[in-house]
Amino acid sequence: MKGREQEANAAFAEASSGTECRAEFIFYARKQASESRSVQVLGDYACDFRRSDWAHRWSDWNSGRNRYLNLFLCGKHARELGLM
Repeated sequence: MKGREQEANAAFAEASSGTECRAEFIFYARKQASESRSVQVLGDYACDFRRSDWAHRWSDWNSGRNRYLNLFLCGKHARELGLM
């Protein structure tokens, strides 16, 4: 999983802070035995990938440390992270 975390950090560093992307999908808290699943976002939310604490949120979600953390991501970033 460390490779995926490094990819997420590298992608975050490359992301243009001037371009705001909107969340399209909610990825519910990951459980150890289940695959990630997503549902479409019905409201208007910013993509979590653009948050200043993204690396920490991704680490917590990806490792399953925070079982209440859901990720709000646009399709582009969800694909880059291998979630879709």
